[in-house]
Amino acid sequence: MLLSKQKGMNGISLDQLEEIAGGLALGFYMLMFMALATLLFGSAGQGFLLLLAGSIAHIGRAGIEEYVAQARGSDARGRVRAKLRD
Repeated sequence: MLLSKQKGMNGISLDQLEEIAGGLALGFYMLMFMALATLLFGSAGQGFLLLLAGSIAHIGRAGIEEYVAQARGSDARGRVRAKLRD
């Protein structure tokens, strides 16, 4: 079975889930910009609500990306390697 044909949650393909995660990432940055702008223009309450909405978008994106990485196998996951000595 090809990777693009694998099914994720509720029959949605993994590629479609990655597109949703990309949209959530864009939404996150837009919400953060809007929160900053509303805070600078004096609406602290609305800025706080936009910060909360942005954090929810960020958590959703991270969860979807983690799910896709697990569904595709451990080879698709990025591994962090630290060089301790020269």
